[in-house]
Amino acid sequence: RRRALVQSSSRMAASIAAMTIPFSPVSPVLAADDDNGDISTVTTSTTITIPDPTPPVNTPTPTKPDPLSTDHITATWNSIDGLKTNDENKSENKFVSFDPSAYKAMKDDESRTPLFERAIQQRLQNSPDNIPASEQVVLDIGTGPFALFAITAAQAGAGKVYAIEANREAAKSARATVQQLGLTNTITILEGFSTEITLPTKADFVIAEIVGSIATEEGAYATILDAHERHVKKPEEGSSWIPSRIQTFAAPAGYTLHNMFSPPAFDWGKLKGEPVRFNCRDEALQILSDPVVVEDIEFKDVKRGVPRRLGGSTLTSQQISFVIDGERMNDNRVKFRDELRRGGLRKLELEQMTTKTGQTVSGIAMWPRILLDTEEQILINTRTYPKGDHQKSHWQTVLPIMSDEPVRVKDGDEVLVTVDFNVPDSVLSAPTYKLDGDILHYS
Repeated sequence: RRRALVQSSSRMAASIAAMTIPFSPVSPVLAADDDNGDISTVTTSTTITIPDPTPPVNTPTPTKPDPLSTDHITATWNSIDGLKTNDENKSENKFVSFDPSAYKAMKDDESRTPLFERAIQQRLQNSPDNIPASEQVVLDIGTGPFALFAITAAQAGAGKVYAIEANREAAKSARATVQQLGLTNTITILEGFSTEITLPTKADFVIAEIVGSIATEEGAYATILDAHERHVKKPEEGSSWIPSRIQTFAAPAGYTLHNMFSPPAFDWGKLKGEPVRFNCRDEALQILSDPVVVEDIEFKDVKRGVPRRLGGSTLTSQQISFVIDGERMNDNRVKFRDELRRGGLRKLELEQMTTKTGQTVSGIAMWPRILLDTEEQILINTRTYPKGDHQKSHWQTVLPIMSDEPVRVKDGDEVLVTVDFNVPDSVLSAPTYKLDGDILHYS
């Protein structure tokens, strides 16, 4: 996520081969109606008669007609595809890393930093066990070069803060910042992975801003799993975690450049599953249906569970259905026209490309939502909730290109996708993601 690789569609055209892809979804659950026959009792001096209930009328559930045609879509990638990592030399032990501009974008994100600070201050002042702030131990995982949330906790009165950072340069910068503020007695900076560090004492609560643009892509699952087992006093309490819950939302989306650059002029297969990553305000991408949750993880519930795969990982597989929304398609045409006009297209070409882009699917777009407190009152929406419209955020929207050419759709068509997210227990093993499905055309 966070490389500040927010690029407009015109800038992306120049470096399109460096982009990436990802997605996944869940099918709706249908609840059957209960058939309740009224049973009456008739009492006489000698008998009780229970009439037969009226036989239930079984109304057949309406079934969808068979689609007139289908188009297959698919993408597979891992969390580090197209992102900066700790080791650019293709070693096995790689994880997402950030440069100084990305750290600054996180710090300056007004939809993120003030909300985390509020959640930390609230947790220190409202301990579920009525422990004074001065007696609470706080663990900040992934503190970054500014030790931002560790400092927030210390200044809000925490008795002790352990701040862990795996990046050597970021850890060095964090130490210097803490020393400059005179907080070295309260804050201890520890360099390395939290999975490889043993604390002198367990924490009352954990701050873990390790949420990717696909929520699990920065190793949140493995990190929180280990913290459950070794670092937290009461890991099964929601108040022990900030954030308390992370989600990934998804929806089918159209993309301008996928329509403008078609084979053989450009081979989208060269991306090999690597997703394209967008600034959350980039109008070159528009979604075509209501969003659906494809990841939903409450940190208090993270366990070494099932199903399992070889190598110690958790596999989440689900099937999700999206229905193409004609009203969204109409709205998207207006947005795409404005975006394409900036590309200098002539009027006829502009209208043709606007119509084409407004009625095609390029892949499944994904973005995170972060719930910071157990009451779910302090929320970070990286796109608007629940509609999924554009808004300012340093988190990106991730789009795997799932077909060589955009797939044309109409109002009411269905996108049926199986989502397989394989999330390892080790922070040094990259999560892998697969979206595979069909677009069902009914007209």
